[in-house]
Amino acid sequence: MVPRFFCLETGYLLLIATMLVARTYCDVWMIQNGTMIESGIISRDITLFKTHFFSYISVIPGIALVNNFLKLGLNELKLRFRERLTKNLYDQYLQGYTYYKMGNLDNRIANADQLLTQDVEKFCNSVVDLYSNLSKPLLDIGLYIFKLTSAIGAQGPAIMMAYLLISGLFLTRLRRPIGRMTVTEQRYEGEYRYVNSRLITNSEEIAFYNGNMREKQTIHATFKKLVDHLHNFIFFRFSMGFVDSIIAKYIATVVGYLVVSRPFLNLSDPRHLHSTHSELLEDYYQSGRMLLRMSQALGRIVLAGREMSRLSGFTARITELIKVLKELNAGKYERTMVSQQEKAGAGEKPLLVPGSGQIINRDNLINRCDLCLQVSSGTNVLVCGPNGCGKSSLFRVLGELWPLFGGSLTKPERGKLFYVPQRPYMTLGTLRDQVIYPDTYEDQRRRGISDLVLKEYLDNVQLGHILEREGSWDTVQDWMDVLSGGEKQRMAMARLFYHKPQFAILDECTSAVSVDVEDYIYSHCRTVGISLFTVSHRKSLWKHHEYYLHMDGRGNYEFKPITEETIQFGS
Repeated sequence: MVPRFFCLETGYLLLIATMLVARTYCDVWMIQNGTMIESGIISRDITLFKTHFFSYISVIPGIALVNNFLKLGLNELKLRFRERLTKNLYDQYLQGYTYYKMGNLDNRIANADQLLTQDVEKFCNSVVDLYSNLSKPLLDIGLYIFKLTSAIGAQGPAIMMAYLLISGLFLTRLRRPIGRMTVTEQRYEGEYRYVNSRLITNSEEIAFYNGNMREKQTIHATFKKLVDHLHNFIFFRFSMGFVDSIIAKYIATVVGYLVVSRPFLNLSDPRHLHSTHSELLEDYYQSGRMLLRMSQALGRIVLAGREMSRLSGFTARITELIKVLKELNAGKYERTMVSQQEKAGAGEKPLLVPGSGQIINRDNLINRCDLCLQVSSGTNVLVCGPNGCGKSSLFRVLGELWPLFGGSLTKPERGKLFYVPQRPYMTLGTLRDQVIYPDTYEDQRRRGISDLVLKEYLDNVQLGHILEREGSWDTVQDWMDVLSGGEKQRMAMARLFYHKPQFAILDECTSAVSVDVEDYIYSHCRTVGISLFTVSHRKSLWKHHEYYLHMDGRGNYEFKPITEETIQFGS
C-alpha cells in the first residue's frame, strides 16, 4: 500500500500528521482563548472579552480549513490504499490461470469476490482510521502532559498514564474474540452472497425444476447461520461496550477529576499563597479542560483497541488471500486435487506431485509419450467415450489449466491452442469484442485484420445478419442474452477463424448448429490449417477426422486411425 518512501501515499500520511498536529494546537489555543473569554465575562472586563472574542472569530476559517484538510487526507489515503492493494491482488489473481486454480484446484478461499471487493475496502478504511484514531490521541496526550506538568505537576499525568496502561491491558484481554468473530462474520456473509449469486446464475435450470422452494430453504438456512452469528456478535459487543464505556470513558473522567482537584483542594499548595481567586478559577478551568481532553484522549486509545481487534480479523483474511495467491502462482495447491498426498502415510512418498511433469513447447505437435498419443498439424482427432471418462480432464491438461502430475507433454504454447466449449463465453463489450475476444481493438489493428475480414467470418457462419441488425461493430449489448444458443456457438467459431490457432478443442460446440454450417466449419478449419480435437456424438463428424481416441473411463483407451469400417461402426 506504501510502495516506497517518496510516493503520494507518504505525502497523504504526512498531510494527515501535519493536520493532526495543527488540530491539537488549535484545540489547546481554543481552550486557552475560551477560558479568557469566560474570564472576561465573569470579571466584566469588556476589553479582555473583546480581545479574545475577536481573536476567536479571526481563526475560525483556519480551524475549518484544518478540519477539512484532515478529512480530505483521510478519504484520499483510504482510496489510494484500496487502489494499490486491489491492483496488486488482481495482478496476482489474474496472473496466468490463478483465478481458475483458486476455484477448481484449491479450496482454501471460498469467496474470492468478497475478499477482493468488500474486505479490501474495509481493511483499508480500518487501517487509515486506526492511524488517525491512534496518532491524534497520542499527540494530545503528549502535548497535554507537557502543559499539565507545568500547571499541576507531573504526578497527575503519571496517574492518568498508569490508568491507561492497566485499563488497556484489561480490555485488550476481554476483546480477544472480536478478531475471530469478524473473520467468521465475513465468511458467513460470503456464503450468503454465494447462494444468492447461484440462484441468479442458474435461474433457468431452477425454474424448469420448479426448485424455488428448495432454493428458498437453502438461502434461509444460510441467512439464519449469518443472523445467529450476528446476534451473538451484537450481544458480545453490547457487553464489551458496557465495560468500555465504564472503564475507558466514565472512570477515566472520574480519575481526571480526582487528579485535577488535588492541587486545588490542598490548601498548603503554593498556588494558594500567590494567586487571586480569579487566577485560581482561570487556572482551574484551563487545567480541568486540558485534563478532561487528556482523559478523553486516553479513552479513545483504549477504545481504539476495539477497532484493532476488528482490523485483525480483516488482516487475517487479506493475509490468507495473499498467501494462497503466492502459493498458487508458485504451483502449490491444497486439498482438492492433491488429496492423494493427504491419504499417503506419514512416511510414504506422495503418490502424485502437481507440477512434477514436464511441458515441452513445440509448434505443430501434441505428443504424450506414455500414452503413445502423437498428433501433428493437419490431423483431426475425434475424442469419444462415456461421460466421466476423462475427456475434459485431457483437455484441461492440454490447456495447462491442470498441472502435469508426471511424465512429459509436448505441445504448442498456450496461445496456439484454442478451446471452444459447448456454452461459449460472450464478453462484456461491443459486437467486435465477441469476435476478437480476448484481443482488443488495438490488437486487431496490430494483426492487420480489417472489419471487412471480420464480416467475412460472420458471413461464413451465417451471422452476417447480426451486424446488419445492430448497424455497427461498436454496438454494446448483453450478448449472453441477445444471442441464441446456436448463434453463440457460431460466434465462437467465427472467433476461432479470427485467431487461427495451430490446434483447437471443440467440446460439443456445434450441438446447436445445422449440419450444413457444421460441414462448412470443419472444411474451413482444414483449409486454414487448424487441427481439431472434437468431442461430439454426431455421426456426421467422423468423416472430418483421421483418428479417434476412445476412453472407457476405467483407464483404458484406444487411439487408432479412422477407416471405412470405423465410420460404419460409429454410424
